[in-house]
Amino acid sequence: MASHHGADSSGVPGRPGCRSSDPSIVGRPFILAGGGENMTLAKLRPTLHLSRIRRPDDIVLASMPLREDVDRSVLSRFAEDVWSMDAAIFRVMVRRYRTISFESIICPVEKLTAKEYIYAWLNERFPDRSERLRPSTARVALVGLCQFMAFVRDRIGAFDVSAIDQDLLDEWRYLHMSRKIAPRRLADLLKPVSQLHRLAPFLTHGGIGFSPWKGRAIFAVAGCDGRRQENKTPRIPEAVIGAILRWSLKYVDVFAKDIFAARAELDALHEQYANRPRGRKAGSIVEKTTAWIAKRRKSGRGVPVWSEAGAMGGICGSSVRYGRIRGDVLNMALIGLQSGFHITNLIGHKVAYPLLMDAVAELGTEAGGLDTEISLDPETGKPWRSRFDSFALIREEKHLQTAAYILCAYLTGMRGGEVQAMQHNCLVRDRSVDGMVERIAVRSTVYKGRPAPGETAEWITIEPVARAIQVAERLASRHLNEGSKDRLWGVLHRGTVPEHGLPHILRQIARFQQNLDDRYGAEGEPAIPWIEGRPWSFNTLQLRRTVAWYIANRPFGVVAGKIQYKHASVAMFDGYAGSSASGFRQEVEQEHLLGQLDDIVEHYEACRRGERPAGPAGIRVAAEMDRVAMEMGPLPGVIADRARVRSMLGHLARTLHVGHLSDCFFEPSTALCLRHSKDTEKSTPSLPNCAPDRCPNSCLARRHLPAWQAAITHAEAMLEEKRLSNVQRIAIRQDRDRMRKLIAPLLEERS
Repeated sequence: MASHHGADSSGVPGRPGCRSSDPSIVGRPFILAGGGENMTLAKLRPTLHLSRIRRPDDIVLASMPLREDVDRSVLSRFAEDVWSMDAAIFRVMVRRYRTISFESIICPVEKLTAKEYIYAWLNERFPDRSERLRPSTARVALVGLCQFMAFVRDRIGAFDVSAIDQDLLDEWRYLHMSRKIAPRRLADLLKPVSQLHRLAPFLTHGGIGFSPWKGRAIFAVAGCDGRRQENKTPRIPEAVIGAILRWSLKYVDVFAKDIFAARAELDALHEQYANRPRGRKAGSIVEKTTAWIAKRRKSGRGVPVWSEAGAMGGICGSSVRYGRIRGDVLNMALIGLQSGFHITNLIGHKVAYPLLMDAVAELGTEAGGLDTEISLDPETGKPWRSRFDSFALIREEKHLQTAAYILCAYLTGMRGGEVQAMQHNCLVRDRSVDGMVERIAVRSTVYKGRPAPGETAEWITIEPVARAIQVAERLASRHLNEGSKDRLWGVLHRGTVPEHGLPHILRQIARFQQNLDDRYGAEGEPAIPWIEGRPWSFNTLQLRRTVAWYIANRPFGVVAGKIQYKHASVAMFDGYAGSSASGFRQEVEQEHLLGQLDDIVEHYEACRRGERPAGPAGIRVAAEMDRVAMEMGPLPGVIADRARVRSMLGHLARTLHVGHLSDCFFEPSTALCLRHSKDTEKSTPSLPNCAPDRCPNSCLARRHLPAWQAAITHAEAMLEEKRLSNVQRIAIRQDRDRMRKLIAPLLEERS
């Protein structure tokens, strides 16, 4: 076994290491051991640092499926120090990491090893039938290898594969275990070790010659137990998702028409300005300015100023700081478009410009300045914003695109990559065989678990998503070009941006959230509720998990005040395809199981706080909670282990179905909702036939109180109706009294 400290790192034949203490070795002369001859590194490269396995012109993506639009003559070659992976990346949302660079690797041995390592992992087939490296993750694989090579160099003075032994590998493992990282992350960090052993035949300087950890699987070495891990992605709180969906729907259904109208007006002004008459026919600057002022005076409108001049910077920002016109900045660009002259001709004019300043004093100013009328917000009865200017219009178009994206991502249950792959004309409408039900589908591409190009699939969805897609198509249609082609989520108003889908969607959602808080929120009451004193931090994984959880556990919950999750679930999988191509139904079932466990823990914690359940099943459920509490024996004021509670109450959780009026601990033999059912083996309650005040499976908690109290109030209001018959009055009183008796235990606890 080689000693770590005895490894020769001179960089000579037989020991091809590179000293970590001399990072500038490339290009510097050094002495060959034993020969005494002064040679440069350039002279050594032909014998030491050329690959004995790969030719310089080998195509890097030789074994990868490539996109049809790729020019194969420009594919990266092995000899190059920057490799483009773009030709083999089909996911449009992958903007970064489409190239990998070896330029920063100074040591020629490490650089050659890294190149051969990535090339072999991309292209070679092995008897174990393990998957090839995905081009989109090649950069991550290179970073992992470089980290391991740097560790070896730091420990033994050079990256010398022949000097690596099991003790060194254990040290690498313990180094990361001390950071208390997740086992799966540790497995990723250990992967370069297994790959250096596996790819050894394809490395000029060799790989690890022994089986690391005696051939044990890396996941086992990292401590992964092989069981499916619970999804750790946080669910978006109901208040947050409800608010942002409500505003997204409002943008798509109410605000969109104003945004599109303003864009059409501005485009028409630009076209009119481009086609304006020139020379004497155009008229004088004074005449045009006078006519424009007269038109504004007649319509009772002020002189346009920029809506947010301070945020624009440049001359506008300076003007705001100077405080002219009460801090406003005239929108000279719009005035010029509407009048038909270039603004420099007006600003320097000795007669026309003073006329404009006099108009400011007479007419006042108007934020924005475009003629497009602003619609009334149906909730406030007031215009939802001031009039548009060109910069405000750009911002609102981006907010509208974000709102459409949120609706598509959340209400379809699609993954982020599947949403990003949507194209123009992806909306499909048809009817069921009997012609009674309209079927709305979104056509896109599934990537997970599929070959690299992905597979075309359809997601059944609901009408709000269809409206969001139509809005997104109108926004994107102005920006289609050879780069973006028919992508639905293109970059709006770009400068020089790679055309690979909508970048920074999380930043756009954060800006959308901030815009809503700034415009519609109040101090202490943001438009999108804060959680634990800060705005909720969104990511795209949360959207899919949250809608799956609500469909599974709160099917009759209301989305943004107008869409029921039950309706969404029927559209997504119940009534049509059986299960979506992206596995959404399976995720819903997983979330249902997790939701049942969370809900049973909530019942347990409520019992520990003295909130005893009511209803026909209340005594049975409370007895189980008491039994678990006695077995766990927690001290007063000590929070019990949630995982242990889950385990001990798992038998109850499997029967729990949360409802609006009560929770059902379902037992088919005693369920009143199944009395007239022909399905004797039904495993779930029939919610439309629920009798929560009489069924032995029904259990009430404090969160059910508001619904029952509202029903009691409604009954009392009906009793005041004089036209009721005696029979009707008696029946209503009996129902009211029964409801009062049912919730009495919950009210006694509160008092």
